[in-house]
Amino acid sequence: MKISHVLVLAAATAMIAAPALAAKKKPAAPPCVKGKLLTAYQMRMLQTELVVGALSCKLTPRYNEFVNAYQKELMTAHRALKAHYASESRLEDYKSKTANESSQRSLANITEFCLYTSSLYDKLLGPERVQLDAFVALEPVANRHNQNACSTPALVTASASGKVVPMPRVKPEMEAAAAPVSPQAKPEAAAEVIPAAAAPAQP
Repeated sequence: MKISHVLVLAAATAMIAAPALAAKKKPAAPPCVKGKLLTAYQMRMLQTELVVGALSCKLTPRYNEFVNAYQKELMTAHRALKAHYASESRLEDYKSKTANESSQRSLANITEFCLYTSSLYDKLLGPERVQLDAFVALEPVANRHNQNACSTPALVTASASGKVVPMPRVKPEMEAAAAPVSPQAKPEAAAEVIPAAAAPAQP
């Protein structure tokens, strides 16, 4: 009888302790992205914003001009993301998600959204062609890709020795995902040129 009581007590103790141990164990953070993969995400996010702007703000000709001007860089980014996801369907899911988030921002304030998108086109399609990888690294909207970007440590000079040392890396905060877009404004975030007839009337 005593043995059975001991076994029951041990089992109960284990059941109580298990949730406490599980609570202490935190899930591993997703690996951060950097280098060419980070640039690919940034280019994809910029393209998404521009295609939503093209469809929402009657800027289809400018989007087509952008795709033609930067076809090489956009295709390189597409191939990098396709290799990273290892599945066309998973990549399409990601593209649809970011397109929905961009559409939600356009619906929240269409005037401001169109002014911002127009300014992007002005920068990208000006007299001098921009270096797209450098452009997306600094453009705020290109960095709304919902990925954990590895921070680059800044170089500082130690006052005593004059030796250049890296600053400690600070983990960037993850952006909160936006709410899904309503069914009437769900554009395709395609890499291809948009036919002129595909542009819907402005809401």
